[in-house]
Amino acid sequence: MTVFRRTTAVAALLLLGALPARAETTALPSTLADSASAMIDPKAPCAGPDYRQLDFWIGDWRVLDGKSGKTVAHDRIRAIHGHCVIREDLRFTGALYRRPGTPFALAGLSINRFDGQQWLQMWADNQWGAILFKGARRADGAFQFDTVIPSRGRDVRLVWHTEPDGLRMEQYGAKAGSGVWERYEDLVYRRERPHR
Repeated sequence: MTVFRRTTAVAALLLLGALPARAETTALPSTLADSASAMIDPKAPCAGPDYRQLDFWIGDWRVLDGKSGKTVAHDRIRAIHGHCVIREDLRFTGALYRRPGTPFALAGLSINRFDGQQWLQMWADNQWGAILFKGARRADGAFQFDTVIPSRGRDVRLVWHTEPDGLRMEQYGAKAGSGVWERYEDLVYRRERPHR
């Protein structure tokens, strides 16, 4: 199975979790139904504490360049579909992360879902394409997402740290499979309005 097909299949499964429930139900294939019923309480499928691990991220954010302190983006994070899905809508205001030659700012969205063992994030944007991340809370309390981008020969790591006045996202890149990480500029998140 090609990387594209695997990514498409995973994205389809992530998006299935975001679809509204219909009045009538259709039986799942037995292998899928068996695994789903073992992991999910049908009355409250996303009620456990694991599904709340990204709650620190929910809200409206002003995103600052970690070095200059200038606003570079706005990020809106929402819990949707019974808190089963976390949706991100990120819009940059200038040239940061803009693909060379592109006359407009980077904008993208992510769909995030806990699969019973780890978090999956499907990111898609208007310039670079789509990426599938896998993530989990680390022992030090930080939250880490990792991915491999075969088409670019790169591994990417995002590490979220909560701070008293917001969040800090460390960004790392490495040659695929090398394990030698280079740290890029941090992004600092400050709330645009109090989170309810």
